[in-house]
Amino acid sequence: MVVTLLIATYMLLDPAKWLYKLMELTYMSINFKIFILVLAAGGFVCSHGSEKYLLPRLARLIGKIEVWINPKWRKKRKVYKVIQEDLRI
Repeated sequence: MVVTLLIATYMLLDPAKWLYKLMELTYMSINFKIFILVLAAGGFVCSHGSEKYLLPRLARLIGKIEVWINPKWRKKRKVYKVIQEDLRI
């Protein structure tokens, strides 16, 4: 992932002439290049933040709603874990 990020950033900011021809890149103004970098960084921050904070809370909320709708859907502990706990006592 890091290598891909570095290669894409290199191609965006200042690629060599041979790479420019090989990839058939077109000219972009520096303002547009900065705009693309800011959009990519914003997308990364949003996805990381939602994966770290928003989505786990949403999953817990959905689980509670499912149990509230139908109490039979409540998770059951694995039998081997119950037996393991009984043997330790």
